[in-house]
Amino acid sequence: MAALIEKATMDFLHPLPDYFKTRPTTVNSSSLIRGLLTCFLGLSMWGVPSIALAEPIAIIVNIKNHISSLRAATIASMYRGEELHWPHGKRIKLVNREISSFVRNRFYREILNAKPDRKFYRPGTPIAVHSLIQRSDEAVIRFVASIEDAIRYVELSKVTDRVKVIFVLPSGED
Repeated sequence: MAALIEKATMDFLHPLPDYFKTRPTTVNSSSLIRGLLTCFLGLSMWGVPSIALAEPIAIIVNIKNHISSLRAATIASMYRGEELHWPHGKRIKLVNREISSFVRNRFYREILNAKPDRKFYRPGTPIAVHSLIQRSDEAVIRFVASIEDAIRYVELSKVTDRVKVIFVLPSGED
């Protein structure tokens, strides 16, 4: 019976090149787990983020900003365009990461309850909420450190003494 199955398999594979004509092998669970673990570690070494290992996200502002803390709902209303000015009257300057950024994806999902490519409009108007896009955490911190009315999210480990943390989104535990 095994010979018939092998012949049928080889007949089926006949049009394929020789390197595809190998005998089926069995995979035991330990080698499967080892292979998956190697794949996961390889991806994480290449910078592919894992949601399960997400670190806390800090919402940062300029050191001179008078705000010492904000609630998640207030931060969300700023990024949705519902709140345009700081309590001291100056215009809020939103800073975002590019759509493909893992930090942006998590911030939008957990704070804004939206996909990272979602475009927000000022309530009751066709006017889009604008934000400055920065492509690196270093650029973000430089910008927020130099612009008093800027607000931005960044991984907590990237925060320096040049900015002030006003909210921390805890580690992802998906």
